[in-house]
Amino acid sequence: MIQDIHDRELKVLRLSLTNTCNFSCPYCMPENNSCLTTLTNKQFLSIIKVACKLGVNSLRLTGGEPLISSQLNKLMEAINTLKKIRNHPINNLKDIAITTNGSLLTKDRCQNLFDYGLNRITISLDALDPKIFSIMTGEKNMISAKNKLNNVLQGIDNAIQTGFDPLEGRLKINCVIKKNINDNQILNLVHFAKSKSIEIRFIEYMDVGNKNNWQANEVLKSHELMSIIKEHFKINEAGRLIGNTAHKWYMKDSNSYISTISSISNPFCSDCNRLRITSDGFAHTCLFSNNGSDLKKWLNPSINEKGLKEFLETIWLIRDDKYSENRFDQSENSKPQKPHPSMSYLGG
Repeated sequence: MIQDIHDRELKVLRLSLTNTCNFSCPYCMPENNSCLTTLTNKQFLSIIKVACKLGVNSLRLTGGEPLISSQLNKLMEAINTLKKIRNHPINNLKDIAITTNGSLLTKDRCQNLFDYGLNRITISLDALDPKIFSIMTGEKNMISAKNKLNNVLQGIDNAIQTGFDPLEGRLKINCVIKKNINDNQILNLVHFAKSKSIEIRFIEYMDVGNKNNWQANEVLKSHELMSIIKEHFKINEAGRLIGNTAHKWYMKDSNSYISTISSISNPFCSDCNRLRITSDGFAHTCLFSNNGSDLKKWLNPSINEKGLKEFLETIWLIRDDKYSENRFDQSENSKPQKPHPSMSYLGG
């Protein structure tokens, strides 16, 4: 176990497998995005192993769109094999999850991931109306937008049918809300999630990256969102666990939850336990960091796990990030202080 200077333990590794995606969501994907040279599975496995030695017990595979990565299945298979070795560091992983747009979740893909030991899937879905879905995903062709939306909805059903049971927390929906764009989708999305007993998590629109022209007045704050929901649904507040990002409400007439992730209006920097590593081998100790630490010295041409462990330990011990708490100079209507990489690069 290691702690940073604010006594925050390292517990979660968010590992991006690719910076590319088959969607072009404006809040995530920069224009003219180019595919980076990604690490190999051998390098990914060494990173995971070292992170586990440092105390990581939760692995989140991200992107871009991780299902695009040709390495995903083999990586999951390798992790599953290593977990069968007694006392291997990767056995420290208690939770392995993937964040995806869901459009590529075929029955076969779901089954492969399930068989390789994936614990959870989080699917991004920002709208049920095809026109609004097209705006939120950057898909200008309406026929294509409708097809992609249908694929996402089918992907949700495929995941459930495979065994990713929402009642066990194995399937969740993430929804980014942008004021005056898709806030009219909130109630329909809650109804949809409720009908399938899926926890739906509403995420405040964040200033990640430089291409989305983020403005504070475009953020629908979580308390405003919950006021809308409370007018139509009976809910009980369940709260937020330390180290988790989601503040939960239990739906009284359902087995599902509604959650909010309030990086803008109610930051959780004080107990953030996440390390992000990009597909090209840079470590970021904050989602909103403006630069990362290059790990390739310990990964190429040969892998030096001892050196990698010492380096990751060092950057965590000196970690001082509290960007969300210090986002604005004087008021919440200010511009963000620093530019930072895109969501598709950092992996959310």
